[in-house]
Amino acid sequence: MNLATASLPRATEVPSINLVAFYQLGDRSELPVDKNSFQLLRPALFANYHDLSRLRYDFPLILVNDNQGQEWASSLADTIDASLQKVAPRGIKGEELRRQVLNQEQEIRDLVSQGLNGSMSSLWEEARLKLQLAVSETMRSTLDENLGKAHAELDFDGEIIDCDAELPRRLFTHAWAQSQQVKSMQLRSRIDYLMQKLSDILRIDYLRSSEARDPGHLERSVGTGNKVDFDFQAMARILKSAPVGEPLSEKRVLRIREAIAVFQSQRFVTTAGGNDSFSFAFENCEPALEAFRERLSEMAMLVKAISIAELEIENRYDESQHDSFYRRFDQNQLGPEELAQFPSYLVVLEDEVDAADQHAVIYILRSGLPFKIIVQTENILGELSTVQGQLMFGTQGQQLARMALGLNNVFVLQSASSSLYPLRDHIMQGLACDLPALFSVYSPGKANQSGYLAAAAATESRAFPSFVFNPVSGEDLASRFHLVGNPRVGQDWPRHQLKYEDSELNGYREETAFTLLDFIATDSRFAEHFACIEPAYWSSNMLPVDAFLELDPNSRKDKVPYVLLIDEDDVIHRAVCNIRLIDAAKRCRDLWRNLQELGGINNSHALKALALEKQSISIASVSSTVAATAATSTSTSDTSDETVNTGSQQTPAAIEATADMAPEQDPGISPDAPWIETIRCTSCNECTELNDRMFAYDENKRAYIANPEAGSYRELVEAAENCQVSIIHPGKPRNLDEPGLEELIIRAEPFCT
Repeated sequence: MNLATASLPRATEVPSINLVAFYQLGDRSELPVDKNSFQLLRPALFANYHDLSRLRYDFPLILVNDNQGQEWASSLADTIDASLQKVAPRGIKGEELRRQVLNQEQEIRDLVSQGLNGSMSSLWEEARLKLQLAVSETMRSTLDENLGKAHAELDFDGEIIDCDAELPRRLFTHAWAQSQQVKSMQLRSRIDYLMQKLSDILRIDYLRSSEARDPGHLERSVGTGNKVDFDFQAMARILKSAPVGEPLSEKRVLRIREAIAVFQSQRFVTTAGGNDSFSFAFENCEPALEAFRERLSEMAMLVKAISIAELEIENRYDESQHDSFYRRFDQNQLGPEELAQFPSYLVVLEDEVDAADQHAVIYILRSGLPFKIIVQTENILGELSTVQGQLMFGTQGQQLARMALGLNNVFVLQSASSSLYPLRDHIMQGLACDLPALFSVYSPGKANQSGYLAAAAATESRAFPSFVFNPVSGEDLASRFHLVGNPRVGQDWPRHQLKYEDSELNGYREETAFTLLDFIATDSRFAEHFACIEPAYWSSNMLPVDAFLELDPNSRKDKVPYVLLIDEDDVIHRAVCNIRLIDAAKRCRDLWRNLQELGGINNSHALKALALEKQSISIASVSSTVAATAATSTSTSDTSDETVNTGSQQTPAAIEATADMAPEQDPGISPDAPWIETIRCTSCNECTELNDRMFAYDENKRAYIANPEAGSYRELVEAAENCQVSIIHPGKPRNLDEPGLEELIIRAEPFCT
């Protein structure tokens, strides 16, 4: 999309003191701004995202009804792609089928974006009928045939959901139900098996009794076919004279009957002929805790009955040893292994979580109870209007998950709703594990026009980064903590190319960071903390937020930070922000850096060790060079007279060849790091125009790499390709998640040798 800057006559530059007054004090009285203009603006990097229903991305999702538990959620796009791979012939032969099925997918997207709910099968049929009306009668039979082929390959059905305010609750409830199926089936099968075996023991004991040998009982136990010809009295006399084993003691019979009674009355899982099971899904911590506590005694009775039943079946119950133990057995003897047999408790907190809720959540997690807690919030920034709690502004949404991380034995997942589908495997791991689990999810409110875009912006801006902490995945932090689902994970802020034109259609390209302030700018509650400055009043005193944050307090004098916003006509504006927002951005960046360290990225300990190693190598290299130079000087002095006497000297050709020799890379720098043969630079400005933060000139106006972290690997490769004298060496990529990396590595190869 082509953005533009407004065509306005050049006005008098706004005095820097007026800009600083707004930055420091929020005083906009001397600024040429429209107070209402901010309400119509949005981040400039949103320019390409007007109607998400026209894009193929992760949403809508299908909540798959799969009793095997192999797949519990699938995106509509992935489902359609899988179907087309099976039914569409390769090449031109399958083009018509692919086009019609993709049109069907688009119709389903349109229906979902209009708020229509339903199953995949019902929406498929409604979309098919709409497509039929859009084609000629001669094409309808072909359309039905092709859509029928694709639909036949969909071996599952399920509800279709969009990225809206109800997504977390519906998604996690469905996933939790799927995760509990295996556990419930295992417990149900175990109880049914034990009941059957105990019943067999009692039945066999009864058959040994005199009552079982009574003629009337024998007659009732035989079918109706030959009753007339059979003498049950004679059979009873014969059986009474046969030897029998010792009958079960009354205590053992009573023990077995009590165990069977517990199995029949328990309500943790539904068994054949049993009662309906308990509900394990709640909307608040207190009712869930109360239910758990009330059921503890019944849990202990069931665990006790299972243990006794297994001993009785194996005929290993010893009354002298086991009676006293099971007489004392109660809920206090229940440990993690016993609790793991039962279904977990699901708590979905959809309202704003206050201090009491946080206390209850941490109490449950710290206690190690088998709870899966989903905390959904739509306000991750907090309030800036009050002084109390102000230091949490911009990072409020991250507090609960970070507190849970400190417990060290709790599964923790933090994610915006837009990233839940890519994290679906981690979600199922957390729901299925025996540990308590916290899922902290940011889901924009219903009033937000695009829930997906707002949620993705929260992750992009580091306001709500995604991460997973799984205590059972390994012994060390590298195995347990995963900083997944975040763009440009090695950078402070994700950086993107922004292309725009001026009023004379001159094209420009600018690398722009998406910061916390870009995300805050999407929330009209904070309009008073921005001042939109028209292009005619732009000045060099204005700096992008990320560049402003890199300055020390002394360097910030007379400068103000801004974010780039666009209006409804895609015209770019600069919105200057005040110091309170900058403080929030700094806190957000520092918290992100802390997460990076946990994830092994830009780890301060590793960087210090690397710097010391480089220094050691550099000192060793200098010492070696000094020694070699001293040896050369001694050798030269021994032969200098001879050289002079013979008239030996370096020819112009030799001097030229020496000057053309490319210097080797500094041995103190990693061979994988990018570098420039600075001495050969022609000062052509190609690289600095591409990215003047990554590339810079020294005092001799020769290029060097100032900050390899200030740009992408693609920019390094493009700079190397555009360099007139081929002196830029891109090295190896730092961010292994950068798009198109395989192609870039191939393109960089000629410049890395």
